Amino acid sequence: MSQQTYLKVPFVWEEPKPLVEVPSRLDFKAANTLSYEVLLSAVAQVMGSSIDANDRKQVTESSSRQFAEQFLAESKDGFSYQDEWWQIGFNSDGKIVGFVLPAIYLDCAKDGLEEATIYYIGVLPEYRRQGFATDLLLKGTRVLQDIGVWRVFCDTDVNNNPMITTFERVGYQQHGEPYQRPL
Repeated sequence: MSQQTYLKVPFVWEEPKPLVEVPSRLDFKAANTLSYEVLLSAVAQVMGSSIDANDRKQVTESSSRQFAEQFLAESKDGFSYQDEWWQIGFNSDGKIVGFVLPAIYLDCAKDGLEEATIYYIGVLPEYRRQGFATDLLLKGTRVLQDIGVWRVFCDTDVNNNPMITTFERVGYQQHGEPYQRPL
């Protein structure tokens, strides 16, 4: 039996660039200043309604909560981050809109600067299609600019048109053709 795959579209943000400005319509709080349950619940909600083929497969094999727990537990496998980098965005009513989880790739530094990624980003289902993914991506990119990176390399499912549009809107460039990933 052959392994199933799906296509990911790669994007890069290459420094140096002017510092991005993060819109002020969301109030950001470091995830580590809140209970773990807050982050876990938000990640599970996003994964449970994700367009990403791998997310959908994992959720059907377990549950969105179990997959989110596993995903967060594996966040240090090949990555490094400071807990305060992971940000949760709240609207003016104090409701969680989404989150962004920037991280550094291990052993990918160049000229004293790190290579980074957005480990995961998500907007809760009820707040989608309102431009919040842009705010979240700008926040994650700014966190990475502030720590000093030479590049941010990200990818998204080839069918995730809202995220593809968000990367492009923020200034990320598609980096080559879509590539296969195991499902």
